[in-house]
Amino acid sequence: MAMELKIFSPKEDGFIKAIEFNHEELKTEIEAQLEKYQGLAYTDDTIQEARKDRATLNKFKKALDDKRKEIKGRCLEPFNAFEVRIKELVALVDKPMLAIDEQVKGYEERKKAEKRAEIEAFWNASESNVKTLVPLNRVFNPRWLNATFAMSRIEEEISAFLSKVESELAIIEDLHTEFEDQAVRAYLHSFSMADALAENKKLLEQKAKREEYRRQQEVAAKARAEAIRNIPEQKMAQPEPQPAPKPEVRQPSPVQAAPEASPVEEPIHQIDFRVWGTAAQLADLKTFLRTRGIRYGHVPQERAA
Repeated sequence: MAMELKIFSPKEDGFIKAIEFNHEELKTEIEAQLEKYQGLAYTDDTIQEARKDRATLNKFKKALDDKRKEIKGRCLEPFNAFEVRIKELVALVDKPMLAIDEQVKGYEERKKAEKRAEIEAFWNASESNVKTLVPLNRVFNPRWLNATFAMSRIEEEISAFLSKVESELAIIEDLHTEFEDQAVRAYLHSFSMADALAENKKLLEQKAKREEYRRQQEVAAKARAEAIRNIPEQKMAQPEPQPAPKPEVRQPSPVQAAPEASPVEEPIHQIDFRVWGTAAQLADLKTFLRTRGIRYGHVPQERAA
């Protein structure tokens, strides 16, 4: 297909090379006129003159810029018409190109689907148990679908991956750790042995800390219980003797009041019993007995006959 765009007008030497105007003349006149404005300072009394000077300069600036826009428009006028017609031709070419692109894209998508199906078939045909733990999507490489990526190379990469995972899962199993499931999950998340070992180490350290805490608690509880058992027998506090009351002199009366009855002292009983409780509860019991003035002590062991 021999198609060529040919420009008839203007000819190659007919294009405008430069737009000539009295640049140097204008520049000299402008610089001369602007000299009086250099370092000019206006006062409050001459501020109106400042406004007039600025309006004069702005008028001249606008005249220059308007002429630039006029010339630009005249130069672009033939180009704008040329551009519209060129775009019309480009649109004609685009129409069949888009149709071809759709067919090419459809072909490429179909070939990618066929190749993916081939990859899935190879994955499913593998005898490795890893595929029951890891779906193909976790390891699928989009580059495998490129036409330049050979199927033999894809099979090598998949086989190498399955072999690596099998080997490293076996290493985790050989650890014989109680946290094997957690270590395996960490490994399958990133396929990194470092992550699996770090997870196992973290869980073992946490377990050791819990066991040490429980051991310390048990030691403290035993120490408190031993301290309670070793407390010496406390004697019941005796009331301080009170001075005998002085006899009260009463005036005789025709009727004598009956003598008051003296208080009767309650007998003290002894009871042997066994108590079960925590160290804190036993300490509270000891405090209660002390505050109530109740004597307590160890129960003597009976000797066998």
